[in-house]
Amino acid sequence: MAVNAKANFVFSSLGLAFLAGIGLMIGNIAPTIVTAYVDNPMFSVGNAGSVISINMFGNALGALIISFLLQKINWSRTAFFFLLVLVVSDLISIPINQPISLFFLRFVHGLSAGALMGITYAAIAQTSSPERIQALSYTMQLLFGGILIQLITPRIESLGTVVVWLPLVLFSAAGLLLCPLLKNRIPSGITLASDQSQKRAGNLVIGLALVSLFAFQTGQFAAFAYVIEVGINHNFSVEFTGASVAMGMWVGGPSALFVTWWSLRSGRAFPIVLASGIQIASISLLLFPISSFFLIGNIAWGIAFNIGFPICLGLYQS
Repeated sequence: MAVNAKANFVFSSLGLAFLAGIGLMIGNIAPTIVTAYVDNPMFSVGNAGSVISINMFGNALGALIISFLLQKINWSRTAFFFLLVLVVSDLISIPINQPISLFFLRFVHGLSAGALMGITYAAIAQTSSPERIQALSYTMQLLFGGILIQLITPRIESLGTVVVWLPLVLFSAAGLLLCPLLKNRIPSGITLASDQSQKRAGNLVIGLALVSLFAFQTGQFAAFAYVIEVGINHNFSVEFTGASVAMGMWVGGPSALFVTWWSLRSGRAFPIVLASGIQIASISLLLFPISSFFLIGNIAWGIAFNIGFPICLGLYQS
């Protein structure tokens, strides 16, 4: 019985981590999407960036809306529906060459992805170790993201946008198989937090936590979305640029496992401040047209993000 319970816990944790990452996978390959549309004569550089920003705005709005409906919906069926929307919207995105049409479609995708994230995060928040599952999720995301960036970047010129949207279809399709984990609101095998007597944080603390999360995510994402374009602008080869970004994700991804081991032994403030400081330094390195700086900057960014963001996210999950 104990062995089965442990196996269920591991499977449920891995499943939740994967589901939580599906809605954000577009963010992990954002530089390739921007580059793919920068190369499209129908899109300006600003429009290429807007494809991602509109999608991510939809994510945020979708997560907000679903948060008011969590007690009224069937989590498993609703997640299944949103995953189907993700699959269809990514497939339809492949042939579209008109910015306005693509913006609308990506906004719909973002709403669905955000709603899926909201459902999954609600399940994660009810576990005894939300930071650890979230860290596992980001480890998986960046490892997969690094692989995709390494594979996609050299093929954008020859294959076009199909090479950036099709992998997202495959991730969403895989997520359809994991929806039963969300049955009856609490995933099977996950242990609920035992301390139910903990007082709710004040509104000021909650507000500051949300502002800090927004600032942390906005700052790093704004730089990351154009990182491949920065490398190309520095006259680095496409292969080196893609490999550098991928290396940052591959090295940075496993660093999130540090969170699963260290947990909150030193509180949240110190690792968040440390991670933010490293990110500022690493983004500064990307501005120099020196290949070694570009590689180090990407690796340092990956490490800092994967340590800081799961802990920052845990501010409002706890």
